[in-house]
Amino acid sequence: MDMATLRSIAVPLTEAGGLGTVAMVIYRAALRRVDWDLIPSAALPRVRWWRGHAGLVLRVSLTLAAAGLAGLGAAWLTGA
Repeated sequence: MDMATLRSIAVPLTEAGGLGTVAMVIYRAALRRVDWDLIPSAALPRVRWWRGHAGLVLRVSLTLAAAGLAGLGAAWLTGA
C-alpha cells in the first residue's frame, strides 16, 4: 500500500477514535453524577440505551484510535 494512502486512512481513524474515546469518557463520568429525576421522561430510553452501550462504543473508539496510530507509525517508520 502506498504510504500516502495509508496516512490518508490512518489520520481520520485516529481522529474518529480519539473523539469517540473522549466523548465516552466524559459521558461515563457524567453518568456517575446524574440526577435521574431531572432527566425528561422522553429522553430516558435514549439515556438508558447509551448507558448500556457506552462501554462497547468506548472499546470500538479505542480500537480505531490504536489502528490509526499504528498506521501513522508504519507510515513514519517507512519514511513517508
